Amino acid sequence: MRTLLASVVLLLIASAAQGGTDALDEVNAARARRGLPAFQRDKALTTAASRAADFRAARTIAGHTSNDFGFIPPGTSAAAAGCAAWTPGFGWGSCCTYERWRYAGAAWAMGRDGRRYMHLYVR
Repeated sequence: MRTLLASVVLLLIASAAQGGTDALDEVNAARARRGLPAFQRDKALTTAASRAADFRAARTIAGHTSNDFGFIPPGTSAAAAGCAAWTPGFGWGSCCTYERWRYAGAAWAMGRDGRRYMHLYVR
């Protein structure tokens, strides 16, 4: 019950945020440079990534939240999540970027500290 309540709170807070920038093309470009196939875009995972990136950027959370999977809309799932908070010149960075998943959603949001808060969900 506590996890469900925390998930609802995270979704409500994140839904009031600005909306992270879709970054799957950037992720797929990084994958292509290593000879890896592109992830297929998943709309629900993209929504989750946008919400998570916004939440983290608003609070300058450099790593994972207490419940990254709480941002995932009902009816879908993710097997893993990756995140990073880097200055803009460093490009894309997060765990899961170079792994062999098929579907993904990625987004970033700019924090008041000038870092890009990147989030990636995969399955």
